[in-house]
Amino acid sequence: MSSKKRKPSQKKKQSKTSPITHLIQWSLRFAVLGLVLFIGFFSAVHLGVFGPMPTNEDLENLINSQASEVYGSDGELIGRYFLENRSEVKLADISPDIGHALVATEDSRFYEHQGVDHQGLLRVLIKSVILGQNAGGGSTISQQLAKNVFGRKNHGWLTMPAVKAREATIANRFNEVYTKDEILELYLNTVSFGEDTYGIKTACERFFSVSPAEIKTEQAAVLIGMLKSPTAYNPRLNPERSLTRRNVVLNQMEKAGYLSSDQAKELKALPLELDYHRNISEASSAQHLTQHLRKQIDTWLADHPNEDGEPYNLETDGLKIYTTIDTRMQQYAQEAVVAHLDQLQKAFDSDLKRQGKWAAEIDATLQAGFLVSDPKNGHVLAWVGGRDYKQSQYDHILSERQVGSVFKPVVYAKALEDGYEPCDFISNRQVQYTQYDGWTPQNTNNVYDGSFSLLGGLTNSINTISVKLLMESGIEDVIAFAKNLGATSKLPEVPSIALGVANMSVQEISKMYIPFANDGWQHEQIIISRIEDANGQVLFTHLAETPKQVISSKAAHDITNMMRSVADKGTAQRLRSWYHIQEPIAAKTGTTQNHADGWFVGYTPNWLGVVWVGADDPSLHFSAIKDGQGANMALPIWSKFYQKVKADTELQKVMRTSFPFANNLADCELYREDNFLVKTFKKKTKKNKDSGLENEEVEEPQKKKRFWDLFKRKK
Repeated sequence: MSSKKRKPSQKKKQSKTSPITHLIQWSLRFAVLGLVLFIGFFSAVHLGVFGPMPTNEDLENLINSQASEVYGSDGELIGRYFLENRSEVKLADISPDIGHALVATEDSRFYEHQGVDHQGLLRVLIKSVILGQNAGGGSTISQQLAKNVFGRKNHGWLTMPAVKAREATIANRFNEVYTKDEILELYLNTVSFGEDTYGIKTACERFFSVSPAEIKTEQAAVLIGMLKSPTAYNPRLNPERSLTRRNVVLNQMEKAGYLSSDQAKELKALPLELDYHRNISEASSAQHLTQHLRKQIDTWLADHPNEDGEPYNLETDGLKIYTTIDTRMQQYAQEAVVAHLDQLQKAFDSDLKRQGKWAAEIDATLQAGFLVSDPKNGHVLAWVGGRDYKQSQYDHILSERQVGSVFKPVVYAKALEDGYEPCDFISNRQVQYTQYDGWTPQNTNNVYDGSFSLLGGLTNSINTISVKLLMESGIEDVIAFAKNLGATSKLPEVPSIALGVANMSVQEISKMYIPFANDGWQHEQIIISRIEDANGQVLFTHLAETPKQVISSKAAHDITNMMRSVADKGTAQRLRSWYHIQEPIAAKTGTTQNHADGWFVGYTPNWLGVVWVGADDPSLHFSAIKDGQGANMALPIWSKFYQKVKADTELQKVMRTSFPFANNLADCELYREDNFLVKTFKKKTKKNKDSGLENEEVEEPQKKKRFWDLFKRKK
């Protein structure tokens, strides 16, 4: 009986547990479980499960990856080597407007919280989760700094909570280690502005060509506005969006009390104006220069570790590399190359089509190498290794191509050293060189009358005269002479070397011409003058080697005056007639077999420029001498550069009007006509005296026309 009476009472007692009670019980259980998971999750974050956590000591010793910078001799920035294009700047050198815009827009309670803005997080939670509105990420400047410095890793579906928890923890530690101003400085030096641009200094230079200290309030608002989305609010790519975003930032600055209502209104009415400037190395063609420098720098750094015994890192250690490059001349050289090749390419494409060589898969792009140096000290002033680095990374200053007639001054200089005078005459008759399979040099105009002085032979680039001078001096002796001048390539021991069949680089030709322009003295070419570490400590200073005299001053003066005749009366007359350059210039054109390579060398008392133009594939070339000669392919680049430098008032000092020695060749004849029938005769030259072989002059009938008239007409 008793048991039956207890059952109803038990059922009645169980029915008193309401659904609300169950809900509360389960809620408490879930809360406890959530708390345990939350503690466990944060413990895992602290233990480095989602990436190593920096200690306070790590944060105190924080060193940002810093780009190494290359500067010209005029102190202007040429380019950077970087993993991230960042350059450090102190907060004291940053306009307060930048900090005000940043705090007002990104973290209005920056000076109140200790790394994490709990009010901001609550706002984001309510608007984003409950109301479904876009309320932003809620990250503070300190949290964003943590992301910038330490990055984020993928942890699958746990990625967002893991990185947020990690960044919040690091943000709190930042505020334990650094003052608010120090955090602002770190942030502004690490934040990305898109376009591979990191840090406020680089951004100010890129978009407004000013330093962070000089930037205007409205410009600061543009840059800070980009932080929300560097591409969407890029003022170059999306100016309208950028203007709207700038005004939002200005409104925030007014709201935060950094601007008055009138100031904000006035600034918002201003148009968006950029002074966009990518440094020289980013202009694609100048990247040949910075890549050439990289090889030299890496070689030096490999043998000179830092004080800890570790090798320097060019991309991260913030080195300062100072060069001999004049940034204005570098810019003008690049512009001259691009301007001329754009024009010449059209004629080249049309010519190739007529030749039937044109096809879509063939790279028929004309390239150029242009090197400018100071012959008095060997300093490189401008280095343009190609038309566009993105298109071709091959450096055409270092590539070896057939040099053509720009080798002839070497032959003439050796003859002068051997005792010839510029006014001495050499017969223009053809010679068959029997010891070289009967090879017979030909003149461009196929005329072989009369005699030329050395001055006339070089002025008009007469092949017969050049080869005769070579054979008189001896091929081996001329090659040794070229090596002493600065040639490093293997030079073939054949008489056609006088006509430039050797393959050499623009840099080699420049080295060989330096003694001609410098009283016979040779200087090593210098491009890096000094290297400093990020703290300004000098690591390397170039100590110039003692120059050596490789030819006599008289021979150097004579060859210079002979090359002045090339510009005034010879193959480089376009300098005068087309480009109206009247100042004294020593010059030499060069054209190779089948017109595959066009060369021009020209120098003034203060600078020497060497130009090469051609296609990377020598089988692609102009079909006629008219278009394929050096005077048409290469001389215009030199001339356009000259005009740009001359127009620059600050560079006019390098345009001295005269050479420091007299031109004593004014009365020297260029050509003499023979008035008798040529007879066949034998003549031995230095190369074959020992062998007993004789060279044979080719018999020709008397010409009906004067050679000189015919030469001028054909030229």
